[in-house]
Amino acid sequence: MMNKSDKPFKYVFSETSIESFKKKPEDNLTFSALVNLVQTVNYQIKYLNNESVVISKYTKDGKLIHTEKIELPVSEHTDFEALLVKFEQTKPPKPTKENEVISEGINKKSKKDKPKFQQLSIQSVTMIGFTVLTVCVLGTGFTINHSINQANKQQTKLSQELLLSQLETSEKYDKVAQKMKEFDYPKKDIVNMYLENGQFVNALKADKKAITSVLDKIDTMNNKEQQKALNELKKANIVSKKESPSIDLRLALLNKDIDFLKKNIKSVDSQALSDRIVKLFIDEKEYASANEQLKFFANKALDKQAKQALTNRVNELKKAISDTQKQLDGKNTQLSDLHKQLDDLNKNDKSPDKGKHVDDKNKEIDNANKDKNKISDILKDQQAKEKEAQKAVDDFK
Repeated sequence: MMNKSDKPFKYVFSETSIESFKKKPEDNLTFSALVNLVQTVNYQIKYLNNESVVISKYTKDGKLIHTEKIELPVSEHTDFEALLVKFEQTKPPKPTKENEVISEGINKKSKKDKPKFQQLSIQSVTMIGFTVLTVCVLGTGFTINHSINQANKQQTKLSQELLLSQLETSEKYDKVAQKMKEFDYPKKDIVNMYLENGQFVNALKADKKAITSVLDKIDTMNNKEQQKALNELKKANIVSKKESPSIDLRLALLNKDIDFLKKNIKSVDSQALSDRIVKLFIDEKEYASANEQLKFFANKALDKQAKQALTNRVNELKKAISDTQKQLDGKNTQLSDLHKQLDDLNKNDKSPDKGKHVDDKNKEIDNANKDKNKISDILKDQQAKEKEAQKAVDDFK
């Protein structure tokens, strides 16, 4: 059993090209801290290019306790108990001149030896062959073997994660899913892996109940990406009849198919989708439809926005009606003048071209009447829209 006190001793690191040991060639560490340091370095250098470090343990008064050369990275089959526990269990030797000479020599060597550290990229990793060992102050009844077993479990988990990461980077998503199943990952994690990589059809194949998660993820994409993803889902014919309207509504929204959206207001199944549809209705001045949609999924901010936009619309129509009425009044005045001119021609024109003058004036009157009729139609349309808009305002209140 390891010493419960886990007292700090001075360790000297020499004959190493590993940066982590070079930074502090001499350090006062507990045995647990030493193990964690070796563990961290072993993890960092992965399974490439053999490295080694000479570790020497000293008492506070400079007496050498134990020294050993450790080859890194160590494999998963390394006997850590035999390798590292010696540092904990070896007792300080009796004082001799020989030990003092060795101690001094190693101290000098550790300060001089400063080779370069080679950084390795994760892309180079093809397998993980290291053991993660986490040793802390152990309570009564816990042994080094127990710690190693726990560490091996952690190492296995890290190995799995790095393998999955490598497969995912290589875009072998089905292989990732297969391995995740083998490693007993929950179905939700497999679905999320597919979603993060834009594999929406595969996400639903992994779990058909994940339709909400799939659509929520698609909703965060830009319009072009959304259309592509939604069309892929329709083509794959993987969505049930009950869930199919969710796909169709989103496509209609992207295509600004107002008529389809109006007819399927009751099929909207989420607040987020409802809000997007209401915004489109407001932009397209379909205020009554916006109000109807808001009855199913209330949104105070959009309700206020719709009312304000609708009020602005009513005011715009009132102004347009006023301007059109002025044009109509002007045209009526013009017609009145033309009729007076025609009467004058019929009474007073004695010229040989009287007939032609009368015909020309009648043509002016006919053209003015046509203009008047057009203006009247525009005015009627504006008045109808203003009435409809005002009713929509009243319905909001």
